[in-house]
Parts: sequence; structure tokens; C-alpha cells
Amino acid sequence: MTNIYAALEIGTTRTVLAVGEAKTGERLRVTCHAEIPSTGVRKSQILDISQATQSIRSVLRAVEKKQSETTGDSLTIGNAFLVVSGQHVKADPYQGTAQVEGAKVGTNDINEAIRSSRLMALPRDRELLDIVEQAYGLDDLGGIASPKGMSGRVLKLDTLQIHADKNRIDNARTAAGEAHLEIRDPLFAATCAAEVVLRPGDKRNGALVLDLGGGSTGWAVYADGYLVTANAIGVGGDHVTNDIAYAFQTTQAQAEALKREEACAVVGGDKSAGPRANLPGSSPLMEARTISRRALDTVVNLRCKEIFTIIRNDLEDRDLLHRLNAGVFLTGGGAALKGIDSLARRELGMPVRIGTPTEVDGLETEPHSESFAAIAGALLYAHRNYEEKSFIKSLLGGFFK
Repeated sequence: MTNIYAALEIGTTRTVLAVGEAKTGERLRVTCHAEIPSTGVRKSQILDISQATQSIRSVLRAVEKKQSETTGDSLTIGNAFLVVSGQHVKADPYQGTAQVEGAKVGTNDINEAIRSSRLMALPRDRELLDIVEQAYGLDDLGGIASPKGMSGRVLKLDTLQIHADKNRIDNARTAAGEAHLEIRDPLFAATCAAEVVLRPGDKRNGALVLDLGGGSTGWAVYADGYLVTANAIGVGGDHVTNDIAYAFQTTQAQAEALKREEACAVVGGDKSAGPRANLPGSSPLMEARTISRRALDTVVNLRCKEIFTIIRNDLEDRDLLHRLNAGVFLTGGGAALKGIDSLARRELGMPVRIGTPTEVDGLETEPHSESFAAIAGALLYAHRNYEEKSFIKSLLGGFFK
């Protein structure tokens, strides 16, 4: 039997919906996806529910139309996993404990440690996104992958608990609900992206996944095979666009076009470009002009360097930089900026690559597949964590109408 999943991302610059299909135990394939410019959203936060609802309706229609044109099948999506981003997402460590009943750790002890690790109390305005199991400890010994059969008195389980602003997620649920789309689990964008760009060896060797969004930048750090920490800041690609608009007195649309088509994150990094960048007129009455490419690159460089400096300082404070032997993986729309990988390599001092989604199929022809990493990761999360039996139950609840 083929299982079908959907995921929704309501971002600052775009709203994306994707559908994935897979048989139990097989690789997931992204069969259809669509994106439209977001409305009613700023800095990863919905400010106008009616506008956000209209964006969701539009992207729903686009996906359903694509599916019909591609396969001839009629598909109506009733629910989707929600990709969440923004600086309101936080990750806190929490440890579960269990007193070992006998001389050696048994299954009941492990289950009790797991149960205890789920007891962290969150404030009423926070919503849990994920609980990531890290490593076990036994008395004074830590870093244990499988404690069963080991001798000790107190079993511990370290976890990372990822949570977000409940009101923001509820607003997304409301907007989607108005479009007749039920939200299932909310998931953090950076950890979703990591699921499709990192291989097991990358997680063991240590890797940093940076999800460069429009209104925010999120990151996830892996070492020794598990998620060590995650974080987000409210600075992203929109801030680069705003800087360009302010510096060169352009419209937002002109600034966005300059960023995408002309700018480089490294000053003078685009050797094939001339000294001046073209700036089309914003209206028939406004003449086209040119601006200094070096000045444009400098504006972009300063903002991008700020983002990487914040991240580097956070990693240094946590003593994690030396553990990232697999390097940095850049995902999100910001990863398409020219020279961004070179700047990240210079500022973070480690290998950097663009995070192509390698753990799913169906995105190979996308020119910037890294921008779909988070939503593809949400589909992969659904495939890996929802067994066929439980998903059949959800289908009866209305995935197809």
C-alpha cells in the first residue's frame, strides 16, 4: 500500500505545499509541490489571518491542479504537517532518570527513563514540537548508546526538547483551517532540513545545518549521531533585501531582484560581473540606472556576515565548533545567494556545501532544491514516524475528501 503525506510551510516570503508518496519501508518521493508569494506574514509570523488563508487556498489549488495535469488523478488534500520557523523556536535539554531495579539495566528501566524524559513542564504559551533522544548515562558514565545489560544504579536519558510559541502555531492552524486544511504535527524547519540533507555518517562526524529563510535563520547541530542543539534568530533574507532598498533607494521588488540576480555575498566574488549592476526603472516614468556592484556586494556581505557571526558565537559558547568535522550544510532560499557558501566557509572556518536533499527522490530537476529541504524533511519525518496502520486511520479521518 502506498502512503501519501502532505506538508505546508507558511514562510515570510513564500507559502509552500508539497505531497510525498512511499510504500512502507521504501524511499519517499516528492510527487508534487507548489509555491506562491506569502501575504499577511512578516518575520515568520502571521499578521493577517485572512491573507494567509488566501495564500494557503492558492497553493492548495496549485498542487491539486499540478497533480491532475501530471497523473490525471484527482487529489484533494485534507491535512498536512506544518513546517515552523522563526526565533520563537527554542531547544532546551532535559534529563529523564530511572532507578535500576536489579543488578543490571533491563527493558523496564529503559522504558521508565524514556517516560521520565517526557515530563518536562512547558509554560502554557509554549507548544512542544519534538523530543529528541540523545544518549544514556549510567551513574557517572555518559555517552551510552545502548545501556541494556550494563550494571549501575541510576539510569539517565538526555533529551533535547524543541518548543515554540503556541499562539503563532495556533494562528497557522486557524489560517489553514479556514482553507479547509487540518494541521497535523508542527515541526521545526532546521531539523526537518537536516533529515533530508545529512547522511548517518555526517551526523556521527558532526554537522551544522543552516536553514536560511526569509524572516529568520534556523540551525541544527549534530554530533555523535544525534541532535546536540538547535536554535533560530530573527534575521534572514528579507533583512538583506531591506538593506539594499535602503542603501540604494529602491522599491522592495527592485531590491529583491538585485539580491537574486546581481548581488554576491563576497565583495568582488563574482569575477564574471562588471563593475556596475543594472537597476531597471520601477515604473515607465522612472529611468533605469546602474549602481556600484562593489557597493551592492558590501551591503549584502555585512548583513550575511552578521548572521554567521551570531551563529559562530553561539557554537563557540556551547564548545561545539571543534566537533563539526562534516562541516556546514546550507539550505533554504538564502542558500541560492551567490557566494554565500564561500562567505560561510570564511566566517565559520570549516567546509561548507549546499544542502541538496539526498534522502528523498523527486527534487532532482529543481534548480535550487535546497530551498525545499525543510518541507521535504517534514514529509520524510511523516514517512519515518507514522506506521502504515496509524496512517490508514488518519486517511479515514479525511486526508482525501
